[in-house]
Amino acid sequence: MAAKYLTPQQGLGFLGLFILLSSAVLGKSQMCEVETGQTNIILDVEESRESFIGQPTNPPELPIFGDPETEIALNLVFPKGQPIFQLNGKKLQLLQPLDRDEENLSHIVFQVSCTVRSTSKKRNIPIIVRVSDINDNAPRFMNTPYEVTVPESTPVGTTIFRNIQALDKDAGVNGLVEYFIAEGHVNATDEEKFSADGYGTFSISFPHQGQVTVAKTLDYEKIHRYYLTIIASDRARNVADRLSSTTTLTVNIADSNDLDPSFIYSGCVSLDGACINPEYTASVPAGSLLGVLTVLPERIQAVDLDTIGSPIRYSFASGMPGNYADYFQIDENTGVLKQTKAIDTSTAKKYDIIVKAEEVAPGLRRFTTAKLAIAVKPVDANPPVISSSAIEGYVEENSAVGTRVLDANGNPISFKTTDADLSDTDPKPDYIYELTTPSFNVTSDGVLVVNEDNLDRDPPSPGRFKFQVVAREPRTNAASAPLSLTVHLKDVNDNAPKLAMVSPISITAGDQSESRLVTQVVATDNDEGPNAVVTYTIYHVSNNGIQKFTIDRETGEIRTQGRLLAGEQYSITVQATDIGGLSSQAIVEVSVTPGPNTKPPRFQKPIYEVQVSEGAEINSTVTVVHADDPENDDVVYSIISGNDLRQFAVGQESGVIVVIRKLDRESLTRYQLIVKAEDTGGLSSSATVNIKVTDINDKNPEFDASTLPYIFQVDEGKAQASVGVVHATDADEGINAEITYSIPTDIPFTINATSGEIQTAKELDYETLNEYKFVVTAKDGAPDARLGTASVTVMVLDLPDEVPKFSDARIDVHIPENEENFLVATVQAFDPDSLPEITYVLRKGDAELFKVSPKSGEVRTVKGLDYETQKQHQLIIGTIENDGNGPGDTVLLNVDVEDKNDLPPRFITVPDPVTVNDDQSIGTIIATLPAIDGDGTSPGNVVRYEIVGRGKAPKYFQVDPDTGAVRIRDELRKEEDTEYQVDIRAYDLGEPQLSSVAPLRVDVHHLSANGNNEVRTDSKLESGMIMSSESIGLAFSDDSYTTSVPESTEINSSLKTIQIVNSKQSADGPPAFRCEFVKGNEAGVFNLSLTDHGCSLLLVQSLDFENKTSYTLQIRLTSHRYFVNPQKDTATVEIIVQDENDNAPEFEFNRLRGQRDTFYAVVTEDMDVDTTILQVRATDRDSGKFGTVRYALYDEDENRVNMPTSYFIMSEDTGILRTSRHFKNENDFPMTLLVEARDNDAQEQGSHRTRARIVVNKLSDINRMALSFANAAPSDLRNFYTEVEELLDKKTGLVSGIERMSSQKYLANNGSVIENPSATDIWFYLIDPKTEQLLSRMDNVVEATLLEPAKRSELNFALPLATADNISFPIERREQVHKAKVDIAIDNEVFPFTLIAISLVILILGTIGIIYICISWSKYKNFKERMRQYSSTNPTRYDPVIVNPQASSASETIANMKEYETQMLAMAVPPDVDDDLQLDFSAKNHAFSLDNVSYITHKENGGGQSSPSHSDATTATIATLRRHKNLNNANMNNNLAINNRQNTFNRTLEMNTRNNANPLGSPPPNGALSGTLTLGRIKHQNSNHYQNGVYNIDPTGPNNLVMAKNNAYSTMGRRGNTFGDVGLLNGNAELMNSTLGRNGQLNNRLYGGEVPITNPLFQRSSSDHNHLSSTNENVSFGKRDYGQIGFSYLNDLDRSEVETTTEL
Repeated sequence: MAAKYLTPQQGLGFLGLFILLSSAVLGKSQMCEVETGQTNIILDVEESRESFIGQPTNPPELPIFGDPETEIALNLVFPKGQPIFQLNGKKLQLLQPLDRDEENLSHIVFQVSCTVRSTSKKRNIPIIVRVSDINDNAPRFMNTPYEVTVPESTPVGTTIFRNIQALDKDAGVNGLVEYFIAEGHVNATDEEKFSADGYGTFSISFPHQGQVTVAKTLDYEKIHRYYLTIIASDRARNVADRLSSTTTLTVNIADSNDLDPSFIYSGCVSLDGACINPEYTASVPAGSLLGVLTVLPERIQAVDLDTIGSPIRYSFASGMPGNYADYFQIDENTGVLKQTKAIDTSTAKKYDIIVKAEEVAPGLRRFTTAKLAIAVKPVDANPPVISSSAIEGYVEENSAVGTRVLDANGNPISFKTTDADLSDTDPKPDYIYELTTPSFNVTSDGVLVVNEDNLDRDPPSPGRFKFQVVAREPRTNAASAPLSLTVHLKDVNDNAPKLAMVSPISITAGDQSESRLVTQVVATDNDEGPNAVVTYTIYHVSNNGIQKFTIDRETGEIRTQGRLLAGEQYSITVQATDIGGLSSQAIVEVSVTPGPNTKPPRFQKPIYEVQVSEGAEINSTVTVVHADDPENDDVVYSIISGNDLRQFAVGQESGVIVVIRKLDRESLTRYQLIVKAEDTGGLSSSATVNIKVTDINDKNPEFDASTLPYIFQVDEGKAQASVGVVHATDADEGINAEITYSIPTDIPFTINATSGEIQTAKELDYETLNEYKFVVTAKDGAPDARLGTASVTVMVLDLPDEVPKFSDARIDVHIPENEENFLVATVQAFDPDSLPEITYVLRKGDAELFKVSPKSGEVRTVKGLDYETQKQHQLIIGTIENDGNGPGDTVLLNVDVEDKNDLPPRFITVPDPVTVNDDQSIGTIIATLPAIDGDGTSPGNVVRYEIVGRGKAPKYFQVDPDTGAVRIRDELRKEEDTEYQVDIRAYDLGEPQLSSVAPLRVDVHHLSANGNNEVRTDSKLESGMIMSSESIGLAFSDDSYTTSVPESTEINSSLKTIQIVNSKQSADGPPAFRCEFVKGNEAGVFNLSLTDHGCSLLLVQSLDFENKTSYTLQIRLTSHRYFVNPQKDTATVEIIVQDENDNAPEFEFNRLRGQRDTFYAVVTEDMDVDTTILQVRATDRDSGKFGTVRYALYDEDENRVNMPTSYFIMSEDTGILRTSRHFKNENDFPMTLLVEARDNDAQEQGSHRTRARIVVNKLSDINRMALSFANAAPSDLRNFYTEVEELLDKKTGLVSGIERMSSQKYLANNGSVIENPSATDIWFYLIDPKTEQLLSRMDNVVEATLLEPAKRSELNFALPLATADNISFPIERREQVHKAKVDIAIDNEVFPFTLIAISLVILILGTIGIIYICISWSKYKNFKERMRQYSSTNPTRYDPVIVNPQASSASETIANMKEYETQMLAMAVPPDVDDDLQLDFSAKNHAFSLDNVSYITHKENGGGQSSPSHSDATTATIATLRRHKNLNNANMNNNLAINNRQNTFNRTLEMNTRNNANPLGSPPPNGALSGTLTLGRIKHQNSNHYQNGVYNIDPTGPNNLVMAKNNAYSTMGRRGNTFGDVGLLNGNAELMNSTLGRNGQLNNRLYGGEVPITNPLFQRSSSDHNHLSSTNENVSFGKRDYGQIGFSYLNDLDRSEVETTTEL
């Protein structure tokens, strides 16, 4: 019913409301949903350009429904790593730059947490940010530089380089690389004038591949090297954004054989270095044989234009006439032309030959040719004869070059030359005409012509030339007799007349009827004859005076012809003209003077004193003189004396004296001019002008010419040695004459700038450079300094400071054996010194076999060598002067011994008698007698056998010539003999042949046959022999062998040959037996090789006596072919290793004294002489004498004034370094010495040397520090020196040293030193290894590594028996100072007045002090009265606020509790005040202090927000500071009366109920709250200062708690003062009876634990330090910021250090 009455407007309103509500509900349901409907959000962002982070994302905002300000809350969640984005609304903003390329970052995945504010509904939406690449990386070339070499014959289009590669870190097209060749620029130097840019010559056809190909033909002769500028560019879509890199490919062109050879000689017409149409000429006299001919213009020579430089072969290709080869030949290698046969002119007068030059090269042989013309000259018996058409000639002066000289008839003068040796038909030679004057010459056709421009006849030039002419034949150099000629120069009018200067003329006034002579002008003309006739005319007269003067045209006299008036002046211009119209002019000044007068002019002063600079410009004014004429006549000034040098001029009318020539002070310093002033009547007077010339810097310094050039001499090897003194002088004066000297800085000399003394800047070496030439410069001291130079030559004098060196490192020789005193070789060393000293010595080798001549270096054998004993010897030859072992110090002489046939064959065994049966068949072997030859080479060791006869033996027996096997030759039954003597001869095939004979007895056993035809025998072998068991089979010749081997024996050397008995030489291969090791060669040091009759023991690894001195080897003999005697198949070989001196001494650097190659030691100022400061030790691995080490000292700097070796001595045997002088006045530290260790008992030869440095510093108190051990006595730490030193080194990184260990010492209250024998101070010092100097305890390095608070807190040097607790400065007992009484003389008259004055001062000060004390006491009484008006109540206990909602157990509560800081202000207020309480928070209210604000927290140091007092320490739980009437009440309980109106100042600190301890003392047994503490009035004395990393203690300071033991009240320093190095209060109950700082039992040792500096107010016990403060700021008073606790007005309080005090 209600809807029926709705109006349309109302309906629309309801509809809108419905839509609005629906939208609201729908919007809330879509909150935190992604607008795109996806489950995640994908954004794009570009990577950063450098450090830019402002790039937006795409889309710019997160597509999430909801307003982040009112409807939803967004937070970013990064499950892995650090946050990269932050939210600004819905926009993501980078926190750090993104680099997609370096980090390989393509996308970033994280989450956004969205919370609907109205429903607290929360969801996480994944976000993927795709990082898109930008082109920010240029391609980078790989494997540069690029270089390739190609031959010049490489065809166009050939690929020459494929290895160009560039990588781009960008992605996509930004990472694709293309290559181009760009045009470059090559600055060709002299070394690279054949280099060029390769642009256009080479190309890259395919840009994406980067392969370089040849685009143009190459020519090595023009260009040797090309430089290609390669550009690698990426392919970014936007061309403007593309990046590129550039590199260079160097293409070296290799030469090919593509050019013909070319003849070369100077003056030929060349093209590309080759002569075009080369021609040579030569001549031979008829009938003579010259041999090698002289060829013009140069000898015949051809070169290969290619750089291959193939050899050239010369030959004759052809010639005319055809018989040229009969008379001439050319050397095919050198091109030298020779005449082989004399020629007659009837045969030929000229030979034309073609010379061929051909390359000697494989393949195509290129060649070239040249023409050779050989003229056959007739015999020259007569010289040439010269004649001329005239002997006198004429030519005009100034004629042009080439003008012919004519004779008197006007014909050119010509020359003709004849030779009687030439017939009419002979060709006439071209003669050369030689003249004795350069002004004329003879043309090729024999005409005399002018050869110089501007020949001048006029004086002073000569008017004629006399000279001689000679005709010379160029081929024979034959000359004619000289012919004399005279040439006259004709005059030409080329000179104008010259008029002489005319002085001004004065003439008196006169009438026109008079014709008076004014003057006469004269002109001269250098021409002659008519050309010298001069006529004179007046060209011009000033003041219209042309009608008043005339001149004689011939004489030049000027005369007057009109009236002249006084005072007139005329300038007459006179002109002189010759016949040719040439003229010159001169001006004649004429002044007309009046008649006579009577008074001369007068100068203003008779003497003028002036100065003028010698550098004054021309026409510059010197001074002005002035004279007045009494008759007012005009005055004319002139200089009449003192101006002989015409240096000055005076203005005739003005009197201005000016400079008209340059002045030179050095020539003349003063001038005295007499200046005359003359009037028109001729009367005059004079004045003196004294001119002093002042100096300018116009002279250069000049070295003394008598000493130039400077040549000095100086010995080599001396630095700062005086070379010589140069000296220069300067004619100037003052600073302009002050000279400083300088020399170039790149020479090893210095010069004293003032004295000019030259010294050596370093040690010179004669052998490197024995002469220096340089220029010394002298410069004066003027601002515009002038220079003078002189050359200096310094000759370096040679000293014997060089050691001989060998140029050969190795010499190999072969010598025959058995030669005594045989010259093996001659070694030669070179000594660079000018006076060489060389003494040769055998360093290594058998001195019993070889000897060396000390002077000549000849190496000879002492006795004959034996090839069989040792085939090779190695000798090391050195010199006594050079004991080094480096390259060139020695020469290795390798001697190979050549074998001789000197040993005859030897039978291996003595043959035993052999018994054979007579029924043995022919050919049966009955015995074998092997023999061996000890010679080393064939054929001397090749053995053959034969039977030498005795009786019938050769008939029945024969021997194998190769094996020595004896066989039956015939039936033995033929003879009844039972014994044969068979002699076997073994001989070698050497030269001479050697042999030996072995007898073999053969017993024949004749058998008888029985009826069964059986032969009876007692013993029968298959071979027919009967032998003993020990002589059967292969066997070692002995059971044991011993040999000694030097440890330096080379690898693969044969050590021992072990003979094998009964061995047989194999004809077709190696012996059929083998030797093997049974034991002793487990390390594989030795090896066995086989010989024909034995085993050779070889060395395959180096021996070292120091590692092993002997080897015992057991060897077994085996054979797969022959029987081996089991009784002799093993042998023992003992190898004894002989020691050699092959190890150098090595210093033992322990950690303390040595670092690297340096030992460190210290001395003190008061150290006695012969005090041991160091012991060095060196060991040598060699044994015996070789390992005996000796020590010696040397100076590192031999130029030092006080040699360090003069202060120390070293024991040669022990290496102990002792002092030899006192160091009291010596401050030149550190001192550096060298210690040398030499083995082999310091023998001069055959010893090794090693050097080390010793650095000695001087130790003083400033360098000493002490490491304190409170729980260990010195006796407990004596054995831990090294451990302490290592700990100090590890802590500091420096070199440390311990000076001593002593009982711990510290200062008592009265300043005395107390010693604690149960504690230890280890005195140590530190050395900086970089500077090698001692560090003071004030040094920054020491401060940073040991003494600053942060480092001190980390100090914990742990030893097995003790722990270090502090580092301080050593304290030493001082000797008692004995005071001496001194009588002082006092004036008896002054003394009474002095006493009276002192008394008055004391009286006045005492009165003021009493008044001040009274006023202060009155103020104090008033203050006490006001304080009684206040009452205090029990302080309210505030429990700490603990928040731990998730704790599940008590232990978890303790571990996870969160405690909030509670602040309380406890102060006393009057009980009877009204409601309007006015609190005085000013600094004057001593009952209030901001430090009464307490804090409750359980947080450790450094955690949470610091308290207003800036203390990081956990404060105590309950602390009450009160002041009661009874200060000594030790049994005070917790029952505090409310009505107690005492002057109480309460400071209460609440703590967790877990900890009920009193921070000021230990809790009493009954658990009652104990004791009170009184804080006295603070006196502002800053007595405890923190200095240099430690706290200095003032034992007399009132703020020092050490002094507070018996003090009625203690003071606390204001802010800035810290309680450092103070004794900690003993945590017992006795503290409750004392004031703050008063403790009956003080522990005086320094606390060095985890917290070295503590606040004594909060010391609880020695076992509980959890609440200790690391600073004292919670008991300091000063300005603080209390804004954070809500009391803003507290910051406005005046809390100056002067007024802020606290009293309880």
